[in-house]
Amino acid sequence: MLTLPRYLHSLEQFHSVRTPQELTQLLSSVGQALGYDSIVQGLQSYSRQGGLHVDSTSVISDKWHSHYLKKNYYKVDPRVHHCARHTTPQRWSSADLYDHPRAAQMMQEAHDFGVRAGIYAPTHSMDGRFSLLCLSLRHVPVAEAQDLVLHTAPLIPALAAHAHEAVLRILRADAEQEPVLTRRECECLQWAAAGKTSWEIGLVLNIAERTVNFHLSNAMAKLGCHSRQHAIVKALMQGLVGL
Repeated sequence: MLTLPRYLHSLEQFHSVRTPQELTQLLSSVGQALGYDSIVQGLQSYSRQGGLHVDSTSVISDKWHSHYLKKNYYKVDPRVHHCARHTTPQRWSSADLYDHPRAAQMMQEAHDFGVRAGIYAPTHSMDGRFSLLCLSLRHVPVAEAQDLVLHTAPLIPALAAHAHEAVLRILRADAEQEPVLTRRECECLQWAAAGKTSWEIGLVLNIAERTVNFHLSNAMAKLGCHSRQHAIVKALMQGLVGL
């Protein structure tokens, strides 16, 4: 059980976080101690025209979140749009009903993935960007999940604020040593982030599949990554591509 002194000590540890891996590990540790089994930290911006953009994301391995991003559900998620304009956390459960057809489909698919309830906690910056810390529970009765969310909700804003400061610090440090990718490398990564295969990217950009693989390999090397998925996540974290 996470006592208040231990929780406060955990928050202090965010001040020494320097890498995405350290942030992910610390968020995972604190989230699990609170009783959650999935955590996602996203840095986003909301334009005056109403467009929502994901600037970076730090993900604890999560099949539902990968599916969520692939479907672009953040664009129709009422919880995200609420948090873009408010500072208060948003509790939710898979029993919530939404009028928008895609939002309703999103909640049904979340339930199919085993997601039962959770909380979205925003933290806003002066530059218009905001961090969204999302914690959720899976494969437990909805009522039980809602009860845990209710009891831990007062602790979440402080966790979100400390994680927000950590991710901004990481991004600033990365910007100072940001690798230079070519326009074509960025384009290939951008389409790969959208879920396209090398063959499909080749069709979109009117280049050969082997050329796509060449550009993606170069991008992976520059980013210090050993897999395409890792390169996509790192490029998102550094703002080199968007979703």
